[in-house]
Amino acid sequence: MPSIDEIKKYVTDEIVQDIIDTARHGGITFWATEPTDEELDSLPKGKAWTIVEGGDDRLFGGEREVDGVHYLNAEDIRGAYAKVLDLDQKYVNRKYHGYVLQSWIDRDEKHGIDAGIIDAGTADLLVQVAIFGKVRHG
Repeated sequence: MPSIDEIKKYVTDEIVQDIIDTARHGGITFWATEPTDEELDSLPKGKAWTIVEGGDDRLFGGEREVDGVHYLNAEDIRGAYAKVLDLDQKYVNRKYHGYVLQSWIDRDEKHGIDAGIIDAGTADLLVQVAIFGKVRHG
């Protein structure tokens, strides 16, 4: 397994942002909802993203339900990537592990990992492993 320094070299801040954006625009939408201004304002120092576990049915006359508010930084996502990249990992199925593994195999010095291989489902699972240490939803 690559070292965390090697992961950091190839999973750049820009790539981590791509993973978060991919997750937010399709991956985590079935278990997470948009954060409120208050939740965004509570972002702890050293964290970059706010993920709100829950749902929002107010558009259909329901309520906004929050099961948890989670804060992540790039190191959290890199750590999840490293865990899922491990050949002995038990977090995700072979399909999603294969996407992460292929993104690592296709890495290069100039661009890092091939983030184009990280689809919405894979990004979702990386966010879940970063937050929960396991896949809780899905």
